Amino acid sequence: MLTPIAQQRVRLVLDVMPTAHKPLLVLADNGEQYYLKYVQHQAYELKCEWLCHFLLRCWGVETPEVALLLVPEAVRQNLPVAARSAARHLGEPCFGSQAVPDALDSSDFIQQGNLSELDLLTNPEDLLWTALFDAWVSNDDRRASHHNLILAPDPGPAGARGRLRCWAIDHAYTFTSDRFENLDFRQTYFSYNANLVQAAAAQAVLRRWQRRNPLLWAEELKEGYYLRIEKCRAQFLAVCALMPAPYQLSEAEQTSLFYFLFCQNRLANLWAEFLDSLS
Repeated sequence: MLTPIAQQRVRLVLDVMPTAHKPLLVLADNGEQYYLKYVQHQAYELKCEWLCHFLLRCWGVETPEVALLLVPEAVRQNLPVAARSAARHLGEPCFGSQAVPDALDSSDFIQQGNLSELDLLTNPEDLLWTALFDAWVSNDDRRASHHNLILAPDPGPAGARGRLRCWAIDHAYTFTSDRFENLDFRQTYFSYNANLVQAAAAQAVLRRWQRRNPLLWAEELKEGYYLRIEKCRAQFLAVCALMPAPYQLSEAEQTSLFYFLFCQNRLANLWAEFLDSLS
């Protein structure tokens, strides 16, 4: 379900994370911690974060809650030493991804693709759906060797107790890592060597799916692929309307993105390339 983005004020900067964007771990007025990303070079990178949050929700893949974070002047003037270089970027509203309690890096816990690893997850098939999503949005940053996934205790019913749920994070390097107006809907931009589907755990999920339904597994995967894209297409204008200021898309950006995401020839070619990568 798509919901408007909440706005939160940052009370305290707790840490600087050692990743490419150097996000800040912050505490907000609602008592939640967020990973705050700010505009360093190109605003479209944060537009990608907002877009992929909404599209993943339509797609049915878990991703953390987000918020538009405002950093008051008093906080900007009292940053930890490691975060002071970010001060000049924090005057504008920032992207915040809510920290998931007790989250773990998936790369540390699902490496071999054995049954014990898969049985640990309550949503193992989301590895395949996430791989397809990444191919669709041309994610340059989630790879077989670098999942950009977290695992956290599943808050679901009793049957999920003691097990973990997979969440997709970090989507700044999507849509070819270029301006939306430059997207070419005639290109798939798919790299099967880098895609998450080549990870041992995703391959194990695929093998289990193939054993369960050896004749129709590909048709099931294809049907799910098109069904998820159609849900996103039906919600596309709503997604654009929910983009917070100052990250709203121009008419040119919306038009380019729409053709890139929903061009039938591109979708067919992308599916064919993805399926070929599974053989």
